[in-house]
Amino acid sequence: MSTRYPLVLVPGMLGFIRLVLYPYWYGIIKALRRSGATVIAVQVSPLNSTEVRGEQLLARIDEILRETGAQKVNLFGHSQGSLTARYAAAKRPDLVASVTSVAGPNHGSELADYLAKHYPADSAKGRLLEALLRFIGWLMALLETGYRGPKLPVDIHASHQSLTTAGVALFNQRYPQGLPET
Repeated sequence: MSTRYPLVLVPGMLGFIRLVLYPYWYGIIKALRRSGATVIAVQVSPLNSTEVRGEQLLARIDEILRETGAQKVNLFGHSQGSLTARYAAAKRPDLVASVTSVAGPNHGSELADYLAKHYPADSAKGRLLEALLRFIGWLMALLETGYRGPKLPVDIHASHQSLTTAGVALFNQRYPQGLPET
């Protein structure tokens, strides 16, 4: 199953390429490559807004197109990676052949809404959650063995807001391309 364009895999929030020996896309890359596809897993900021992640993805797409000689890519986004892929496709439809959303919060995340309600950023519980997420992000960066690029910026508040129902509704108004109905 040779593909016309490279398949680019975009991770979700707290995503990675490989932690020590465990790949984010466990078994998927190997199976697709065995079938003849060109598959590239990319890294974007694990904790940041969809738009920041989308701009990082666009830069990576440019690199992939130069490296492969392809004219477009097929994007596969998981979780927040789905929104990131939709952003890239909306901004540069000339570079994106397709977007596939896997478990994407295309209408918002109930967990993000719950955390916004019960762990507001300006509360002690909210600051504790932020510290925990910063620690998890730091630990994951330390254990990341598949990414060799520059350090990626972290913005926990922007990441969280991007995933709330209100944040995704605003995103969908700006970038309705590829929005599933349900």
